[in-house]
Amino acid sequence: MGVKVDLRILELLASRICHDLISPIGAVGNGLELLEDAGPDMSGDALKLSANCVRKASALLEFFRMAYGTAGSDAGLRWDAAKQLADGLLEGGKVVLVWSPLPAGFTAPPSAAKLALNLVLLGTEMLPRGGEIVVAVQPSGARITLSMTASGRDARIPEEIGAAIAAGTEATSPLTARTIHAFFTSRLAEALGGRLEPSAQSAGVRVSASIPAA
Repeated sequence: MGVKVDLRILELLASRICHDLISPIGAVGNGLELLEDAGPDMSGDALKLSANCVRKASALLEFFRMAYGTAGSDAGLRWDAAKQLADGLLEGGKVVLVWSPLPAGFTAPPSAAKLALNLVLLGTEMLPRGGEIVVAVQPSGARITLSMTASGRDARIPEEIGAAIAAGTEATSPLTARTIHAFFTSRLAEALGGRLEPSAQSAGVRVSASIPAA
């Protein structure tokens, strides 16, 4: 999967990753400070806070490693393993994940699992008040259709997110750390031989892509 990107794209992706990691890592520091000052009655709570935040930061790092890195494409990422990564991303948040099982006898390629991870993160950007994300895969001959449906109060595709999905590979100047993930996911779908298709639904939004099954 050879995708050429300029330095600006790498900078924005790094900014996005750091932004998402700042909160749990910062909370670890707060927990350790609390532990230093806490008496015996509070030390347990401080340790629990730090442990939870370390677990969240670890889950985010593993998610980004597979969603953005080459490991998600080349290391045999399985559909069920991708679900675990998506669960870790959303744990403790306002979004509930429904990860549909694969049809009987069908094995999803690593490329599908990688794209599904990116669709989950894209879905969170369309649910400002939380809600539900449903991920499904449907094989059809030599191709498979991946879909992500996000439903909830005020579910929508923000204008800037929609523009980033539709942007061509050269349209990088309007991108920001907020929109870079949508741009990356769209380019990933194209690199895999498909195209993101966003659409409005009665109770939310849907983004799908048809890619080769192998």
